[in-house]
Amino acid sequence: MRRSVLTQTSVIFALAIAAMAIVITYDVETIPLGTLIFVALVTFAAVVSAAMLIAWAGEAAQFSVSQGLALAIVALVQTLPEFFVEGQIAWLAGKDPEWLDLVIANFTGANRLLSGLGWPLILFIVELQRRRKGQPHTGIVLRREHSIEVVFMLGASFYYILIIIKGTLTILDSIVMTGVFLAYTAILAKLPSEEEDPDEALEGVPLSLVKIPAIRTRAAAVLGLFLFSGLVFVTIVDPFVKSMRLIAILVFGSGSVFFFIQWVAPFLSEFPEKVTAFHWARTVKLAPMALLNFVSSSVNELTILVAIIPIVFSISSNTIGTVPVAAHSGEILLTMAQSLYACASLLGLRYGLRNALTLFSLWLISTLIPIFSYNNSAVLVGREVISVVFLVLAGLEVFLHRGKITVFREFRQTLKEYVKGRGPRANGPRSSASKAQVI
Repeated sequence: MRRSVLTQTSVIFALAIAAMAIVITYDVETIPLGTLIFVALVTFAAVVSAAMLIAWAGEAAQFSVSQGLALAIVALVQTLPEFFVEGQIAWLAGKDPEWLDLVIANFTGANRLLSGLGWPLILFIVELQRRRKGQPHTGIVLRREHSIEVVFMLGASFYYILIIIKGTLTILDSIVMTGVFLAYTAILAKLPSEEEDPDEALEGVPLSLVKIPAIRTRAAAVLGLFLFSGLVFVTIVDPFVKSMRLIAILVFGSGSVFFFIQWVAPFLSEFPEKVTAFHWARTVKLAPMALLNFVSSSVNELTILVAIIPIVFSISSNTIGTVPVAAHSGEILLTMAQSLYACASLLGLRYGLRNALTLFSLWLISTLIPIFSYNNSAVLVGREVISVVFLVLAGLEVFLHRGKITVFREFRQTLKEYVKGRGPRANGPRSSASKAQVI
């Protein structure tokens, strides 16, 4: 009874904050400057609240399809706030060149936050739980089908070499990235469904949604949360982005806007996603599910999130626009290098403590460089050094995994069994050997 009341209170509180933000930002252009600070705080809270609503609905909707596709859908739904924010920045950039630099800030920060902070924290939580239970620290082992996410993330990361060389994002890039994303989801859709226990994987609001006995009522509740959250983001994303830029200028100076958009915006919008994954990691048994959730989100942000930038920019500028990114090629290089190292750490479908510590340490150093540097050249040199370190360590991971690189073999086998339907288990149940493990 107490848990039910807490669940209802959580939903009501999130809905109330989101609704309040819609009312307050209805005519934001006429609000005095001093009040805009209050508007900023309200929109910040509303972004987190709406993202929580989306996350709850996404988690509840994941039990009728394969785990890979379900996690891809959940990851896509949970990154929808990023789509709204990135789309709004691209829209403003099409109208005003002053916003062009910030287009790169949001998507690079969002991706590096996932693999640099999110991935390590999952393993740290798992190992902490193991320590409390007196279990050995042996990392997270993914199963065969999870090779799909790793291979697509690896391929998407390599594509950024071309973007760095060109120094632009174009409609052609949008077409390629969208095609990669559609191929990724199409393959995941071929995987068989799984019998996950909602009581084990969910808690709070998502569990309450799954427990609704009437299918139509449950579907209506989930769809209602999606639609309401979408309305919230459509309404508040413009004042959210503008007020964030304003706060950065007023409090930290104009030079801090890029840093503020790069880290604060993704942190707020990705916060619910991290709460979900950390809950799964806390159970230890569901740790592979938590890690895979973040890998899926990384694929989404490397492909379809970036794909929308040239499209929205072109619509806003009323031309087939080319988005210049050469000025921030160092940011893109660092994002790509970090993603490549993250992928390299999973070449054997095992994620260990050494990999987590490396990702977290280098991410933290690269994030702190702008704070403790006093000129742009120091920032550029520092990030280039971190990029080189990531790439060298990625190569070292390949060397260390020689003879144990299973991800590509497992990827081919998964395509053969489930996508092409040629394997002995194409239409049958999975063997226990294929189960994801935390050992």
